[in-house]
Amino acid sequence: MPHFSFSDLFPTSTAAAKKPTPATVLFQDYYNEWFKTLKTTLLPLIHRSLTDPSPPALLSSHVHLLLHHFLSYYDALDLAATVSADNLPHLLHPPWRNSLERPFLFLGDLHPYLLTNLLRKFLREGGSESESDTERETQTDSEAAWQLGITAWKDPSDELMVKIEQIERGLRLIVPSFSERMKKAQAGFMKKVGEQWIGTATVAEAMKIEMDEMVSVFLDANRARRSVISEIVGTLNLYQGALFLEGLAQFLVGFKDPGLVRKFKRHRIPSTVAGISGGAGGKSADGN
Repeated sequence: MPHFSFSDLFPTSTAAAKKPTPATVLFQDYYNEWFKTLKTTLLPLIHRSLTDPSPPALLSSHVHLLLHHFLSYYDALDLAATVSADNLPHLLHPPWRNSLERPFLFLGDLHPYLLTNLLRKFLREGGSESESDTERETQTDSEAAWQLGITAWKDPSDELMVKIEQIERGLRLIVPSFSERMKKAQAGFMKKVGEQWIGTATVAEAMKIEMDEMVSVFLDANRARRSVISEIVGTLNLYQGALFLEGLAQFLVGFKDPGLVRKFKRHRIPSTVAGISGGAGGKSADGN
């Protein structure tokens, strides 16, 4: 098996290689390319496969392409974290995410609950695309198969509902543990430095222990996200899986909509809240 390194995944030009480049900058370049591929290639591809009924084999290949694209992103995140613990602060608070995305992040990426919530949304809205029996009789085989994938949300199988509940129970157990482990690592660092201060060597040692644990938590969170996506798609039928991945892609792409981002940035804090933060005078910090 050929040797695989971080620089192989995030290559730099010859000119750039002469000057050391932080790994997180390389990852940001990777993310930009990853997102561009998602938006301009894979999302339109899966959308066309669903709106223009495609042979199941073709749709299946498009589903696997999109699924692999999502999973490869988490593999890249893991690699960025393990190549150097110094990258972790930037990965936990990624500067390449805009202000609209950040409230939805948990340990550097989408909160795992969002994945199951997206699936629940499809189930709640199931059946809205259904057609009458007369209309179905006029469909070709491929159109009927495509329609079956849509209407299947209306009457989900017991297996699917049990699987969703299993995934949600698992997340309710492990997600709080991630937060607790992060808090414990940070508290341990502060305690060691505060009680055993003997110079920079102690700080460096305590920081290494903390960062190692935080990297471990970060990797576990990514493993959870990767596992949830894979399990959901693996439980759904072909057409449901395509719709789920398309919805996830649309969710991510929507965050980058320039008009939506501008609207979010123009949003002002309500005057009542500003008055509280401004103190007894009832004014905000900027005097407005």
